[in-house]
Amino acid sequence: MAYAQGFNASGQFLEETSAIEQGIHKAVINIDRIQSLQSHILVSTSTEKEGSYGEERETLMTETKNLLLELKDLIKKIEYENARLPKNDPNLGLRKHKYENLREKLSNALDEYRNVETTYMRQQKERMARQYRVVNPEASQQEIDDYLASDQPVFQQAVIRSDEAKAALDDLQKRHGDIKQIEQTISELSVLLHEMQLQVEAQDPVLVSVGGDVNETLVKAGKANEEFIEVARSARKKKCILFGVIIMTALIIIIAIIIKFFSMYSNNSAPMSFL
Repeated sequence: MAYAQGFNASGQFLEETSAIEQGIHKAVINIDRIQSLQSHILVSTSTEKEGSYGEERETLMTETKNLLLELKDLIKKIEYENARLPKNDPNLGLRKHKYENLREKLSNALDEYRNVETTYMRQQKERMARQYRVVNPEASQQEIDDYLASDQPVFQQAVIRSDEAKAALDDLQKRHGDIKQIEQTISELSVLLHEMQLQVEAQDPVLVSVGGDVNETLVKAGKANEEFIEVARSARKKKCILFGVIIMTALIIIIAIIIKFFSMYSNNSAPMSFL
């Protein structure tokens, strides 16, 4: 019966881990597509096509973010459950191996996604710096850096002498929002990577420790109770033996006294002999 339960538990666990692996595979496919779309955006000369690429990218990034968060929670759940299992659980070795494998796969996907976005942000900043100089050829590097770093950039006054400069300014303002979004995405990915590197989230060690202490205490209490019962039985047995010895000793003494008493009575009541 215990074997059947263990087999069913491991079968259900393998189904769960298989679903997680499929989710990670889906996330990797999304990341590859996001990278491809970003490459198209960087070289696109058509506003219409660039807008289409951008919309698909936005949708994929939202989907991928939610998927990665869900996968992280599912993997952390496995880690938490593993920590609560007894060391002699027949499925513990399998569960630990699967957990490490899934954690590594998700961490690699997160790291790859972060690298993709970091590269894209660098390429976008380089493109924006070139456009900034089209708008203002006299701009210093510090001015450009300040513009890119600002949350709400205000373009310094410059004389816009050509349509090219006006188009470059419009593109600058549009891409600045993209840069901030990329920075936020990279930050979120870094947080996820950090969480995956933790053994258990902040509250988990306490719960696991408490659970382990409770189980250990219950086991010790059960053993102590058994030992107490055994000692109590032994003590009762010894008391019975001691009580029996006392009774036997008392009986022997009483019998000896009775015999002595009757012996003395017999001697005193015997008839006197005459010479």
